[in-house]
Amino acid sequence: MTKKKIDDEVIHCLEVLSGLEPGSDRYGAVANDLNTICEARSKKPSSPIDWNTIIGSGTAFGQVLAIIFHERLNVIASKAIGFVVKSRI
Repeated sequence: MTKKKIDDEVIHCLEVLSGLEPGSDRYGAVANDLNTICEARSKKPSSPIDWNTIIGSGTAFGQVLAIIFHERLNVIASKAIGFVVKSRI
């Protein structure tokens, strides 16, 4: 949700609360909803990118590239593909 939509929901909840009696069940439910909305508004959005995963993937990719580069300089049987399969297990 965008910040404007969240702010609109807060305003709507406050308008509903102003028309209810403080002791009613509906008042308590709307107050709980308002509390949840305010907590959601105050939280920082989490990053969709996990840097540990990126670093791990980059390292594994770099290792494969190093093996392939070594094979280009020193002709040996290919070990790069087997290394990739072993690292996943």
